[in-house]
Amino acid sequence: MLQFTKLHTIHNHSLQLIHKGSTFQKALLFLSFLLYSIFLTPETGPAATAEKLNLVLCDRLEQVNAEVSDPLVAKKSTDMRHWLSIIYNKMGLHPLWVTKDGPGGKAGILFEVIKNSNQDGLFPEEYQSNRITSLWKGTTAEELIELDTLLTLALINYAHDAQKGRAERRADKPPPLLVQAEGLQGFDALTLTQDALLSKDLNQFLEDLLPRHKYYKNLRAVLPRYRQLDAIGGWKQTAFGKSLHPGEQDARIPGIRKRLQVEGYLPPTSITTTFYDDALEQAVSHFQTLHGLTGDGVIGKSTIAAMNITAEQKVRQIILNLERWRWEAHELGQKYVLVDIAGFTLEAIENDSLILEMPVVVGMQQHETPVFSDIIQYVEVHPYWHVPAKIARDEMLEELRKNPQYLNKHHIRIFSDRTSEADELNPLSINWKQVSPQQMARFKLRQDPGKWNALGSIKIAFPNSQNVYMHDTPAQSYFKRTSRAFSHGCIRLSNPRQLALFLLGGVEKGWTLERLNEIVAADKRSILRLPTPLPVHITYQTVKSDETGKVSFHTDIYNRDQQLAEILFNK
Repeated sequence: MLQFTKLHTIHNHSLQLIHKGSTFQKALLFLSFLLYSIFLTPETGPAATAEKLNLVLCDRLEQVNAEVSDPLVAKKSTDMRHWLSIIYNKMGLHPLWVTKDGPGGKAGILFEVIKNSNQDGLFPEEYQSNRITSLWKGTTAEELIELDTLLTLALINYAHDAQKGRAERRADKPPPLLVQAEGLQGFDALTLTQDALLSKDLNQFLEDLLPRHKYYKNLRAVLPRYRQLDAIGGWKQTAFGKSLHPGEQDARIPGIRKRLQVEGYLPPTSITTTFYDDALEQAVSHFQTLHGLTGDGVIGKSTIAAMNITAEQKVRQIILNLERWRWEAHELGQKYVLVDIAGFTLEAIENDSLILEMPVVVGMQQHETPVFSDIIQYVEVHPYWHVPAKIARDEMLEELRKNPQYLNKHHIRIFSDRTSEADELNPLSINWKQVSPQQMARFKLRQDPGKWNALGSIKIAFPNSQNVYMHDTPAQSYFKRTSRAFSHGCIRLSNPRQLALFLLGGVEKGWTLERLNEIVAADKRSILRLPTPLPVHITYQTVKSDETGKVSFHTDIYNRDQQLAEILFNK
């Protein structure tokens, strides 16, 4: 210490003499200044000790705290840097990923996952991957501590995005019904970091943060293929014109054939004819079916518009839907029901096998079916339909003003209020022209069971705050349509009895179609409780892939893709 003090004094004195002495003196003094700078500067030496790492860590945490608390510097409340001080103080105020000799083994595992996070439609640069790369071989305490804190921050941000999606961290105010994840409020970065560092297999730990079901994994598997298609330029645009039918000639046919070959709907061929042949018709029909269109083989405006969606757009669409899966339940269950709103389909799954699939009708644009998961509790045979207040207020009141017999005609009873003690009223005794929408909403309207009932003969109940359920319907014609957004938000089933049998356990539990038909034929309201309540997952997926790599692209009926793309790609 004495030696350092003497040299420090000589150094300060030398700076004063440099301007006064001879050329030789100046050279000698400059050399002493250089040696001091290299060997005796107390804060920036090249060798990092454990003690120095801890000191520099404290300095860096103070700097980060100052930044995140300064309104002129800090980012929005979703900035995860505030977790750094909490994590390091709770875990002993020492580096977590590096030693004086450099990054440890778990640091390497974490960094590899971060660098490869684009495989899940995530963005490595958002986890400071470039800066981490530049610091990886650093040797000074400052470099190693910056690396350590960046790795911790990368873990936090990646874990949040893997578990709950990127949208919430990037959106100032997500649009309603767009983000349904639990979000930042339920995110514990301290526990996560502790668990990560204690895990025996960090790579598996990080993999388990992502959805583990087949829908996510199948979709992730096709992302590289579409990225490759985009990298080679995708496909050329097809000109609009008159509709093309099989057997016709048209100058656009060779281009359409090439377009379908690029995406794999047709095998490579040397055919250049302008004739619309059978092979092309089969490929067009397949393309239409997998793009939410009627598979009639007629190449009209809708089909050409679907063909002109670029490979880059499809890459983004896949990324958007991977994001949506991360908002939802990561484990779907061993036996469950899954509804895809955008695909207008329901699947019943057991042990990862498809047991039942059917078309469904979902909510129209002004009555969107929400995305959520719940538990199916019972099947109701010949249910009541309790008319939602919004339908009573916005639709039925106008009908009653025109025809006071409307409720009687549709077997709907009216009660004084929505309590169980409410009195039943005579609709013909009410002057409907004097009833306001607010008053109408206070009445309870209930439709009796029967062939006229809007819910048909079967209702699948999973009590929830959204007042959404699945049910039979007398309006069967809608199931023949390609686009099926016609309900007020509930899910209409094309084959409710088969779904009921699946839920009730089928033959193994003594439930046959004959037994269920007998109960329905009795025209008596019945509650059939499930032997084991089962999960139902209502999703919104505009892209889906199966185990074979077959990809389905669905119409974005609620225009949610563009809203989500603005959040994920344009900020």
